[in-house]
Amino acid sequence: MPEIGEIARIVHYLHEHLVGKTLTLVKAQHDENVYGKVGTTAAAFEKALTGKTVENARQQGKYF
Repeated sequence: MPEIGEIARIVHYLHEHLVGKTLTLVKAQHDENVYGKVGTTAAAFEKALTGKTVENARQQGKYF
């Protein structure tokens, strides 16, 4: 599990390089453990995110 300092660095990096940008290409690898539990697919995830703008990046505990 990552340390809180590592998560803080990732969030800072995302703010600098991703927030405010539009996702033009999204690639997701199908994984039944990830997508199957919520009833979707990697292709549907890619389609849903393509063209969206990243509004913010933040952390909650050891998650970002």
